[in-house]
Parts: sequence; structure tokens; C-alpha cells
Amino acid sequence: MVPSEKIDTSQETMLTRLPLRIRKKKKTEETILLVAKQLFRERGYARVTVPEIADEANVSVKTVFNYFGSKEELAFREEVQFCDQLILHILSRKQNQSIFDAFQNFIWTLIQSIDPDQLIESLPGFHPWMDDPALEQRYLLLWENYEKRITDALQLEFGKNEFDPVLRMIACQMVSILKTLGSKDFKVYLTPIPGALRYRALEKWTLRSLDLVSGIRNHLSN
Repeated sequence: MVPSEKIDTSQETMLTRLPLRIRKKKKTEETILLVAKQLFRERGYARVTVPEIADEANVSVKTVFNYFGSKEELAFREEVQFCDQLILHILSRKQNQSIFDAFQNFIWTLIQSIDPDQLIESLPGFHPWMDDPALEQRYLLLWENYEKRITDALQLEFGKNEFDPVLRMIACQMVSILKTLGSKDFKVYLTPIPGALRYRALEKWTLRSLDLVSGIRNHLSN
């Protein structure tokens, strides 16, 4: 669910400070992932093999598995990174900013990063290859993992040593927005809307969705 494949300036600066060996490893990992995504887009997930990915990336199959535990992991790596970004944004929020407001800011920043002229193609989340039947269960598990990881982050934030079902419900409400935004159904919903009006429709949906879950703000204040 990463909004863009480009690395921002701050990330580039950070990468250049890393040892050469680490930079080379990072570059290899990025190359493998980009090649896999391109092949998945062109031929579909099921029609691409790990040896083909390795060949296109000019590495060995062993190298691919050194970086990615499975072909599924290649398909979902961006979504895992997206969850990392969200949790980091929540935990590093400004003083006196509620967790809900930090989440809302994250969503709006994401929406504003989307190119209005390529809205359907730029929406984060559901990639075309993810409608492959082989990935259906893995896709459902992705959202369950989001809910658990965000719950864990909230429990850490509030010093909870045991599972808190209220925090899990709050995490589920936040994830519901991401899950809908990243779904194939949502993209199908936007497709018939004239191109010039799609971005406005997305903004209105986002406002309404955030309003529906805004009741959790009082539960997520310091």
C-alpha cells in the first residue's frame, strides 16, 4: 500500500550514509521487488515463477529467497511496509495530538499524494494480481495482521500489558478505511465516475468515512 515507488529525498540521504555493502543489499532487494511487481502486472501472479523473477533481476533463485521467504512475500511486501509507515506515523505524532487525528492526517496525506489523472491506477492497496485465487486467503490475513499490529502499537502507547479488546475494536475501525480504500470493489465503484470527478468523489468518501469512525477520537487521546 505504499503510495509511490519513488524514494523521497530524506530517504535517499539516509541511504547514502549507509555502508556500501548495506547499500548494495538494499539495491538488490529493491530490484527483485520491482521486477516481481512488473511481471505480476504483465502476466498475473500465478503465471510467474521465482526462477523467472531471478532471471529478470539477474540474480540467483537462492538470492531471491535470501531476501524474500516466498513468492507471496514478494506480492505483499509493499502492504507490510505500508503498515510499518502507519504505525510509525501514529507513534511519532506531535505532542497533544490524538492518535485518531494522527491517523486522519496519515489518510489525508496519502490521498493528497495520489495523482488525480491516474487515480484508479494510483490507489494504494489492491494490486491487479491480488485477485488471483491463490492469494485470496493471504489477502484476508493481511488485514487481520494490520489489526493486530496496530492494536499492539496502541497497547504499547497506553502501557497495556494484556490484550485490550477495546483497542482491538478501535484498530479494526481504522483498518476498515484502509481495507475499503485498497479493495478491488472500491476501484470498481470509482471506475464509472467521470475522470474529472473521481478525485472529488474520493475526497467525499474519505471525509464521510473519517466522520463515521471519529467517535474513537475520545478513546485515543493522551
